[in-house]
Amino acid sequence: MSPTISTRTHRLFRNLTAVAFAGSAAMTLVACGSPGGWGGSPRYNEDRAMTVAHVSGTALRVVNANGSVAATGGDTMADEVRIEATIYSNDTERLAFATLRADRMGDGTLDVRVEWPAPGRQNNEGATIRIYLPEARGVDVRTSNGAIHAEYLGGQANLVSSNGKITIVGHRGAVYANSSNGAIRAEAVEGPVDLQTSNGSVVVEHGLGPILVETSNGSVSVQTADGNPGPVRVRTSNGRVDLDLGQGFDGVLKLGTSNAKINVRDVQQARLVESSKNYVELRIGESTEVSAVKTSNGSIRVKGTEPSVYEAD
Repeated sequence: MSPTISTRTHRLFRNLTAVAFAGSAAMTLVACGSPGGWGGSPRYNEDRAMTVAHVSGTALRVVNANGSVAATGGDTMADEVRIEATIYSNDTERLAFATLRADRMGDGTLDVRVEWPAPGRQNNEGATIRIYLPEARGVDVRTSNGAIHAEYLGGQANLVSSNGKITIVGHRGAVYANSSNGAIRAEAVEGPVDLQTSNGSVVVEHGLGPILVETSNGSVSVQTADGNPGPVRVRTSNGRVDLDLGQGFDGVLKLGTSNAKINVRDVQQARLVESSKNYVELRIGESTEVSAVKTSNGSIRVKGTEPSVYEAD
């Protein structure tokens, strides 16, 4: 059964209305903000909202700058997409001419963005974007400075932020997520995940498919769901790694750290192949698929569901 959208989102769909403007979408100016500050400069903001007709089985693409993006699916009874944005600028005239856009591309993809007046977006301008839709078959979200949050969507997901955390929950499809400076969390993803960040922790909870994680400076926690054979491949240059294996994990598991402890316990059907102070290799089940965990400066803990097979300092 597909998860349902939150009560708050239902209220948004019921209570917010839009007035018509040129084109097939509608927009409502919700409020004008008060002066604030990015780097001590005056800051103004306006809230915008619009709706567009939903087209089943199509993709969602959002390109943003200097702000977060959140996309929530799951309300399969809805027949429209609700888009909200808070747009920021230090110039009230430029803010007035900034436009929230949602256009259908030739392949049906819904393209969402904020369009700025000439000569384009300035460094002190940006937006936060929130999207509520029944479903999507493909998700491409990019922002240059902000968090990304995606829930209950599907298809190939490409989530890229240059400076912000990324969270994806209940996704039905493969996920690629990359942040140059932020944590990444993937929960109950029904497909392979490829998660990369240069400076942040990574958490995979109830992983249902192959898992690839790389971070240069952060801890990693991975939990595979029962019935997921793997593989799992994790690499971090400076952080602890915790790996919880559900029943059904299968293959060769290689664990290495250059300066810390390796602890393995309760792993189902595990046979010790090789061990030393900084390296452990196990054979779990009959598969020859290789899973590997590597950290240069952190401990490794692996836990399964049966009596302990290996523990070392």
